[in-house]
Amino acid sequence: MVKSRFSPRELKFLELYFSGVLMKDAVRGAGFRGSTPQALCNSGKAILTKFTRNPHFHRDWRRRRRIAQLLAGMTENGQSERQRLKTLKILAALL
Repeated sequence: MVKSRFSPRELKFLELYFSGVLMKDAVRGAGFRGSTPQALCNSGKAILTKFTRNPHFHRDWRRRRRIAQLLAGMTENGQSERQRLKTLKILAALL
């Protein structure tokens, strides 16, 4: 079951990840620890799953706006089409 709240570390991860930092680096930057790069990526994937499935988070307009701004900025950077599409899907779910 998905929890309804995000910890400060989870929010920091989302901000870092949506600003274009690699997943494992965003997880580390948010203060999570893992014994392998795969363990770090699994932690990041769990937070992203929680983010996309959590309606309570979307009620927090200030955070929502900040993450939407970060996502919109990501689509303007020189990213691959696949990454841009992924970012736009997350942005669409937010809105």
